[in-house]
Amino acid sequence: MAVQSSETVRDFLIEGLRNAHAMESQAITLTTSQADRLKHYADLEQRVRQHIRETEGQRDRLERCLEKLGTSASTLKDAALKTAANMQMMLHTMASDEVVKNVLASFAFENFEIASYKALVETAKLAGEPEIISV
Repeated sequence: MAVQSSETVRDFLIEGLRNAHAMESQAITLTTSQADRLKHYADLEQRVRQHIRETEGQRDRLERCLEKLGTSASTLKDAALKTAANMQMMLHTMASDEVVKNVLASFAFENFEIASYKALVETAKLAGEPEIISV
């Protein structure tokens, strides 16, 4: 992407933060549904519930970043990705290996998040936003 101005970089950063917020909202919906179905896997359920709390913290930090930039999360993006999470869970609940499918999907999702945050850090550098980089 050829960036033409600091305003363009800022807009790109805002859109990336909104996307990350929607991604975290999706993760909360997805992992909450997973945790609710793990009654027979107490250790895994406990770890998933811990991850939900961590994810809520990430979502809250993204909201603060967006507020710092004078904007807010995208309600439409959040709703769309939450719907996708619910559809994924419906499909997985029909599988005899539901827990395995959920673990694999969560692993892939976490790696997608890592890549997304690395891209956000680089964009925040270009936008000259050290506070957002530190978050």
